[in-house]
Amino acid sequence: MTYTQTQSASRSSTATEARVREVMKHVFADITGLATRGFTSHESAAKWRDDLTWMLSNEVISSFELQLEAPGQPTRGFHYDVSDDGSLQEAGRSGGMQLYAFPDGTRASIVVSFKRPLPDEIEAEIKARNWTSPAAYLKGEKTRDRAYSCDGYGVIRNRVGDW
Repeated sequence: MTYTQTQSASRSSTATEARVREVMKHVFADITGLATRGFTSHESAAKWRDDLTWMLSNEVISSFELQLEAPGQPTRGFHYDVSDDGSLQEAGRSGGMQLYAFPDGTRASIVVSFKRPLPDEIEAEIKARNWTSPAAYLKGEKTRDRAYSCDGYGVIRNRVGDW
């Protein structure tokens, strides 16, 4: 007698446009802090917000990172991991980034990690939004800082680099 066993895994996402927009209010407050300090322009901050909102709503990224390059210092940043399995129930307050520890002349950039493979229409939109430049996440240990969530969907913010 032969026995066979089949297992299947199913996964559902808690991402909805309304939840993404709620979480992005906190992320955008973080990004606005960078613009307020002069680390990026307010126009770039608004584009990052709009593009991240689109990417998260379409569930095409698993994480993103805000990187801060200060003159004469190692690059540090904030790494955001997307949590869409319903387990994240923590709704922290935005801010607390200690941006005044960075000198004038610090430059901010953003890096995203796309889920692959992506449908052709999503790839075309990514290209149209000019998100095709190669970039890399910062190396080093991540330290959990806080999380932003809405009804089980959200992002976990980690500090990365030598803080």
